[in-house]
Amino acid sequence: MREDFLHYVWQHQYFDKTDLRTTAGEEIQVLRPGQRNADAGPDFLNARLRLGDVEWNGAVEIHLRASDWHRHNHQVDKKYDQVVLHVVHQADADVHRTNGSLIPALALAPRLAPDLLARYET
Repeated sequence: MREDFLHYVWQHQYFDKTDLRTTAGEEIQVLRPGQRNADAGPDFLNARLRLGDVEWNGAVEIHLRASDWHRHNHQVDKKYDQVVLHVVHQADADVHRTNGSLIPALALAPRLAPDLLARYET
């Protein structure tokens, strides 16, 4: 699986949104997934989400594994301080902005249809 598959899934919202929650258990409602960013910085810009009772406007970053955030050194890159949701296939680490604040994460692995990757690749 490649990261571009997860970009496709997020852009088109091709995942089970039943009882959608962050890895910490906070309810998520995707109001607008954002626009794909072709430049440096987060993968999607101008996303609009409701996390719990709070509406957020900002960026979404996508990785296969949450720990890729650290591998790419986003924790020290201010371009990623605008990220309001970290969308991952596997949530294997917590991630933070440059000021140390935790970024909520959504793990997609249990929410993908089993045949979706095969259909994407054909």
